[in-house]
Amino acid sequence: MSETVNVVCYKAKTLKDGSHPLMVRVCKDGKKKYQSIGISILPSHWDFKRNEPNDRCPNKDEINASSG
Repeated sequence: MSETVNVVCYKAKTLKDGSHPLMVRVCKDGKKKYQSIGISILPSHWDFKRNEPNDRCPNKDEINASSG
């Protein structure tokens, strides 16, 4: 029984301004649950390989504080 918790940019939902919500993804026993953390981000400001905001992100400190 392994569990993982990650913050991901949820690309399946696009908001009116073109941004995507950041979600906490909890995986346990092969099942995934998503919960929004109330922050949205443009895809150009997110590094999808490392699953974290890139250096150009204007509110990188806020995102790191709320997800860490």
